[in-house]
Amino acid sequence: MQRPKPRLPALLAVHGYINSRETQDGFAIEFGAARAMSCWLWISAATVIATDPLSPMVWRPGRGWPICVASTSSDKDNIGLEGHSMGGWTVLAAAITSPNDYKSMVLAGSSVGKPFAAEGSPSWPRNIALIEGQYDEFSKLMWDVDKAADVGQSPKLQALFGTDKPVEVGKLYGTMAAGDARLLYQPAISHTGEHFTNVSIGDAIDWFAQTLKGGAELPASDQIWYWKELGTLISLVGFVVSWLGAFEVTLTLPAFASLAHDPTPARLERGRGWWIAFVLAALLPAITYFPLAAVAMPS
Repeated sequence: MQRPKPRLPALLAVHGYINSRETQDGFAIEFGAARAMSCWLWISAATVIATDPLSPMVWRPGRGWPICVASTSSDKDNIGLEGHSMGGWTVLAAAITSPNDYKSMVLAGSSVGKPFAAEGSPSWPRNIALIEGQYDEFSKLMWDVDKAADVGQSPKLQALFGTDKPVEVGKLYGTMAAGDARLLYQPAISHTGEHFTNVSIGDAIDWFAQTLKGGAELPASDQIWYWKELGTLISLVGFVVSWLGAFEVTLTLPAFASLAHDPTPARLERGRGWWIAFVLAALLPAITYFPLAAVAMPS
């Protein structure tokens, strides 16, 4: 009698605010091709579903991600949720809608958030890992600490981990079997790096390897996603170069020959006024970003 093939895990990957699903490429590629766990839904009959921004389909009861996951070859106790930044709140909403339809979760630069603070506890969400970069710019918004490096001191995080002491990096709290496992990863990266570096993607791989079943047993350091990013960069450069060449060829045609002439400078020289405008234009955004962000997002 032939033994049935093991059902592969499924992963819902959700990006953050004003990003696109391509920012989850690293997670999708590593949990797909490298580990035979999952892929973009449109590549194969597979198990990584990457969503577009804040889609209500993700958490609408009876629709969205439960239907997508049901179309894969995974069991409900073998499904992982991963969200970066505001995408973490999206997967939390999915977990609230379907509390019995996932096994574990990774929040990257995210938190249980103000909308979910009442639900966050040592027993909910199920088996959760937090990747919080030491230089994350949004630690005040997410965990109410001024520096991300001090996130272990956050009372909000301590309540989630079921402790009244500072949360220790790399220490497992709770147990997988009980569903209350908790683990803090804190690599030396920024908010953006939490979905775009080997170390953060490796941390997510490590957690899902501990909590989900199936897939190839590869070390978290064995990653290939950056080759796709390099290929994308080469394609982008090639696209720009090809258009520049097309413009040059176009200007040789009689219909466009009149457009070909030496450029006329807007200024004959760069005086004091030009340099003052240049310095202000370069410095003002950097100087005012955090004060204006604090006004827009008060604690």
